[in-house]
Amino acid sequence: MKSEGHGGNEPVLDAVERGSSVLLLAPSIHAATDDACLGLLSVDDPREQDVLWVTYTRSPDDCIQDWLAHAGERPRNLQFVSVGETTRSASAASGGGSSTRPGDELVETLTSPGDLTGLGITLSEILKEWDGDGNEAVACFDSLTALLQYADLQTVYKFLHVLTGRFDAADVTAHFHLDPDACDQQTVSTLTSLFDTVVELEEDGWTVRSR
Repeated sequence: MKSEGHGGNEPVLDAVERGSSVLLLAPSIHAATDDACLGLLSVDDPREQDVLWVTYTRSPDDCIQDWLAHAGERPRNLQFVSVGETTRSASAASGGGSSTRPGDELVETLTSPGDLTGLGITLSEILKEWDGDGNEAVACFDSLTALLQYADLQTVYKFLHVLTGRFDAADVTAHFHLDPDACDQQTVSTLTSLFDTVVELEEDGWTVRSR
């Protein structure tokens, strides 16, 4: 991989190609992590974006508030997949529904965090709904750190291999959170091989490594 360093958050997005799959290596709770996440999701005018947000640890309400503080307005389509114990947005439509209303967010809920088959099917259905709508599609998977608590590394690797392929085929710019301090180096190295770009937070700022 080729590598380049960035002292701040702004150049990180510039170094990531549209339609690529990105591994975001950074602490789960850190202001810089949140800024980079929102930056990677904000690749276009919100009114021309489809945003897919998979969350294991945060409520859709919290995510919406962070998005609005960052972007100022909702994206044209916003779809959450809330996994496990995260709390659904009270204002969002019930899981399993669909909507074509601009700016409306939907929440799909999966109660079993280790059900990767169900998760894969749900994500594929969302991508199929958005296919050909002309919007810029982006995705956040928050987080692989949480997922690894419910599935072994080999199972997660196989799941991500398929999922990143689906994102690539749908031209989705997707990033996946992983806290390197919460897992061993072998896990980090194994998962890194799946991604087009690795964005890592180090003491002197962000390092971006691309194939």
